[in-house]
Amino acid sequence: MSDHPGVRRPSRAVIEAVQASCLAVAERPVRLAEEFYASLFEMAPQLRGMFQEDMSAQMQTMTDVLLGAIAQIATADTAELEVVLRRLGATHRTRYGVENVHYGYIGHALTRAVREVAGPAYSGALSSSWIALYQWVAAHMIAGADAVDDEEIAGGQSPVALPEPRAPRDRAAPAVPRLQGTVPGSN
Repeated sequence: MSDHPGVRRPSRAVIEAVQASCLAVAERPVRLAEEFYASLFEMAPQLRGMFQEDMSAQMQTMTDVLLGAIAQIATADTAELEVVLRRLGATHRTRYGVENVHYGYIGHALTRAVREVAGPAYSGALSSSWIALYQWVAAHMIAGADAVDDEEIAGGQSPVALPEPRAPRDRAAPAVPRLQGTVPGSN
């Protein structure tokens, strides 16, 4: 797979900077998710209705997917990750109604959340690294969502595997999952 037009895979230095900052994130995944959703709903309160009242499972899934994607992006071949991200984008479009404009809010909320969790280790350079990584991830998710739209316009069915919800795991020792050829969160 190739990069999405206009968005190149983040450089090794960007990936390493983000991965180093993930130590603070992995130690406090619940706080990251809480900060992320608080920022997201502050910037775009209209998005709150897209989520269940109890956000526990959503917060666990969000951090699992984020940390898993970051772990995988450092590999030489990101083709599998790109496919998973496209499927994830398609699922978010078809199942949850996520529109392309929402990705801007998500990126801002993510960088705010990482800034809060990373504390004094956060810098302008680290912010730029997270933004570059997020733009790459979002470009692949949007490509998947747009492919669903194109398929619907053509009158076909898009084969999107929808995940089954799962119970949140113990947050004391977060694991970094490897994203595979299925939508994260599926069994």
